[in-house]
Amino acid sequence: MTNSGQNNNSIDLNQFNQVFFEECAEHLAGMEQILVSLADAGPDEEQLNAIFRAAHSIKGGAGIFGFQDMTVVTHVLESLLDRMRNHEIPFSTAMVDLFLEAGDVISMQLAGHRDGAEVHQDAIDLIRCKLQQVIDSGAVAASIAAVDSERASSDEAVTCLDSNDSVAACYRYELEFTPDPDIFKRGIRLESLFAELEELGKLTVTAELQSPADFSTLDPEICSSCWHLSLETTASEADIRDVFEFVADVDQLKLLQVANHPAAVANVPESNRLDLPCETDGDAVETAVGRRIYDKNELAPGAYGRRTVEADSSIRVGVTKVDQLINQVGELVITQLMLAQTAAGLDPVLHEGLHRSLLQLERNTRDLQQSVMSIRLVPISIVFSRFPRMVRELASKLGKQVELKMVGDSTELDKGLIEKISDPLTHLVRNCMDHALEKPAVRVAAGKEPGGTITLRASQTGGRIVIDVIDDGAGLNREKILDKAAERGIPACESMSDEEVWQLIFAPGFSTAEAVTDISGRGVGMDVVLQNVQSLSGKVSIVSEPGQGTRVTISLPLTLAILDGLSVAVGDEKFIIPLSSIIESLQPSTGSLKSVNGKKVVHVRGDYIPVIPLYELFNLPALVTEPEKGILILIDVDGEKAALLVDALLDEHQVVIKSIETNYRKVDGTAGATILGDGRVALILDVNSLLQMQKKKLSL
Repeated sequence: MTNSGQNNNSIDLNQFNQVFFEECAEHLAGMEQILVSLADAGPDEEQLNAIFRAAHSIKGGAGIFGFQDMTVVTHVLESLLDRMRNHEIPFSTAMVDLFLEAGDVISMQLAGHRDGAEVHQDAIDLIRCKLQQVIDSGAVAASIAAVDSERASSDEAVTCLDSNDSVAACYRYELEFTPDPDIFKRGIRLESLFAELEELGKLTVTAELQSPADFSTLDPEICSSCWHLSLETTASEADIRDVFEFVADVDQLKLLQVANHPAAVANVPESNRLDLPCETDGDAVETAVGRRIYDKNELAPGAYGRRTVEADSSIRVGVTKVDQLINQVGELVITQLMLAQTAAGLDPVLHEGLHRSLLQLERNTRDLQQSVMSIRLVPISIVFSRFPRMVRELASKLGKQVELKMVGDSTELDKGLIEKISDPLTHLVRNCMDHALEKPAVRVAAGKEPGGTITLRASQTGGRIVIDVIDDGAGLNREKILDKAAERGIPACESMSDEEVWQLIFAPGFSTAEAVTDISGRGVGMDVVLQNVQSLSGKVSIVSEPGQGTRVTISLPLTLAILDGLSVAVGDEKFIIPLSSIIESLQPSTGSLKSVNGKKVVHVRGDYIPVIPLYELFNLPALVTEPEKGILILIDVDGEKAALLVDALLDEHQVVIKSIETNYRKVDGTAGATILGDGRVALILDVNSLLQMQKKKLSL
């Protein structure tokens, strides 16, 4: 290949690699999601096209960014999918496993480039051969068996004939490529583009400057050249246009086919070869024997530019940048609170304009904060989407029939919570598969359908996200759990309520499995679930009915960045109580206060609610120690109620959550801290933790 006049400036693509990695991972996840959802009838046209587009996009992106090794499998996979789209190869259920295996290999290659993980070339060669054999034979089962048999009988690597090795007509194509001036700034390397073309055949490249070069004013990041390419290949015109799919719009690439038989390329007279000028009149389509050229107004097969296909409806921004933006908006909120508190001491009549402006600032600040926070919210489907394949594979391994249902997967949750809730949900789903759901014969004997069901359900209630993991299996065995607890020395007795017994399974090392397997039985998992959820200021509850199934509910705050809270005073200290946990506040009468088993309770509309004096929990000097002289704030945490005793109510406002552990140390009963308008630090209370602290204190 000859290359004259090419821009010598080298563009560092490392800054763009992360975008490709994320897009590739999304395409693989989308492809996997479609594959595991397929029924025996096979994919419809839309699903098949979606899988094809995912494979094609990965191949195109890998070629542009210089990851040529990732195009090896995707090219063959794309070819097979194209044959299936054209109804040349029928679908079979074995293809699902084959395509999933191909996706795993591409993921391995992606991890190799992204994380430096180990890449096994044998796996790449094997899946490529399996895919190629299906293309050659038109049937999947026999082809895969043939490849596996050949590998088993020989220690040598399996080699596959390329589909282009057969005799085919050779063509010569003349191309004129006039890229955008900002193509280098978009991170596109022309040498990678030309290298991909060279894989199709013999390539000659020349460059022509559109205007005389003035090196004193030449900008190396601006492409001012027009490229003329001559390609001798057996590939089709669509294959060539596919190479340019992500870098050229319709009017930026002109392609002319010359000759259509094997000997034609060598025998075409020089007078018949085109010399394409940089600026041509493309108002008409020229058609002659052996040649065809598309004008700028005609949509040629496969000629889609990246900017044409992708609407400018979204933009990728790093999580770090979003976190910085959220932090800066949080500081703005604190400053606004400080201004409001300062202005509170000014005469509203003399300073009416200032007060009006500050009210407008407060509204604008709140709107800005909510808009910025919405950027960080992502659908929980990101987590849910990984379970269909896991359930499918575990069901096959365990010999069970399982249907996975997902409800409310569009519910949005803070990205930080999404990343941390993945492991707990994985443990819960694996436990459902291994422990809860019975095998088909057992279910039929119990009068159930042979196939079990696992339901993942997400919903938003107030300022919290509730995630349910529900199965219709055998349910928890109360006696078995109590026996296992006694065996391990965990405090338990027959008088415990069902809810208290179910909580025993969260003890470290607790397991009711009869044998240790690679799925469960080692006693790790449920304690991890509890620890992870509690670290997110969440709570786990269990409801189970023997023979009917179990529901595990995880309740989490919507976000860990901001919350609407009520500030209260206890002595000289100020605390923030999340509004989402507050039912009401009241000043109790003496007659409504009772003492039950030495515990102070308040009678409210037929309920006796325990009183929790905050000054006692935090060992603070308080102005008020008698409930009837103070304020009781009724809170509700997943159905469990309590009344917090405080000295006074101060104000209601939106606060920015700051980590205490990062800047100081963990403080029991708190979920973080915030800065108030007067510059003081106030602790944000974790009402769930307060209930546990009070129970622990009373049990001593």
